[in-house]
Amino acid sequence: MIDIKPSESIAACNLLLQESNAIYHAAATKAGVSDCAFQILYMLQDAAVPCQQSEIAESASLPPQSVNSALKKLEQKGLVTLSGTSRRAGKKITLTESGEAFVEKHITPVRRAENEVVSSFSEEEIETFMRLFETLVKRLNRGIGEAIQEGEAT
Repeated sequence: MIDIKPSESIAACNLLLQESNAIYHAAATKAGVSDCAFQILYMLQDAAVPCQQSEIAESASLPPQSVNSALKKLEQKGLVTLSGTSRRAGKKITLTESGEAFVEKHITPVRRAENEVVSSFSEEEIETFMRLFETLVKRLNRGIGEAIQEGEAT
């Protein structure tokens, strides 16, 4: 049996996550937007109805301030419109016609590549990966959450 140290596994996992982030960062850079703006546009492409800033921040696990700043820049570029309540977090966000064209040019090819890559795995491989990755994230959330609380108690 192979002796795998937990710290080595976490380091390898973190390296893979950083490599994955670098792939999407390169796509965002090529599109001329920040990573946060790229994620927002990616999410808006799926949205059947206008999204709220707070929904985007929560579902993408992004700081609300980062989402707010990215949205201001996207609005200035004419890619999104913000409408509704005066509170930024309550405003409805929709793609403009220019935003839809931008998404088609820069987000759709990324999604197409993602789908091709995932399609290269068997259904069993995908299910196994998703189950294990979800378990890892849940356990990390619980373990790190407890460690943070212990740190606050001391």
